[in-house]
Parts: sequence; structure tokens; C-alpha cells
Amino acid sequence: MNLEDELKNLDREVERIARRKKELLLRQEAAQKAKSLDVIYEESGYASPQDLVEALIRRFGLSVTGENLLRRKRRRTRVTAGLRDSIRQDCAAGFSKNRASKKYNISYAVVSKVLTGNYDHLA
Repeated sequence: MNLEDELKNLDREVERIARRKKELLLRQEAAQKAKSLDVIYEESGYASPQDLVEALIRRFGLSVTGENLLRRKRRRTRVTAGLRDSIRQDCAAGFSKNRASKKYNISYAVVSKVLTGNYDHLA
């Protein structure tokens, strides 16, 4: 090998080392930020990180765009004969399907199915 090739190889090695150093410094900085956030959570006294975030959002009046990320998924309501009869009574008394669905925390489609007789098999 000649001297020029050796110098080029050394220059490439220096560039590779510089890129690797930059990458490692970024990782170190991210780890330090994550550690400081962990300390904030641990000292907050909240049961979970999600509770802390929800409290901060409420405190500072922030709005979250996109999906309702902070809402916990509601549990599925089991349609019983009593619920079916209550929905029918309310709708007969003048409730709209939408209002009945919100009152009983069920979907509009379930209210429609109750009124069309899909849940008549329940005892």
C-alpha cells in the first residue's frame, strides 16, 4: 500500500469514530433525560405515570389532539332483560335512540337492535 491509501483509510476511520462518538453522546443525553423524568414521576406521589400526565393536562388546560389517548377504555355493557326493557320504556316515552344510548352508556347500534327485537331472546 502506498501512503495516500493509508492516509485515506485513517481519515475514514477518524470520521467513523466521530460518528460513533456523536451517536453515543446522543444516547447518553436521552438516558439522562429519561432518568430525570423518572425522578419527577417518583417524587410526584401519583399511582402511575398516566395519572401524573392526566393531572398535568388538567392543571395547565392542555388539549390532546388525535385519538382520546388519555381515556380509559370503557367496559362492555352486558345487555340483560332488565336493561332491554328499560331501553324500550324510555324510547316509548319519547327518548331518542341517541339519548338512550348515552343514558345507559351503550352504543346507538345496540339501542337500535333492542328496538328491532334482536335481544328478545333474553329471559
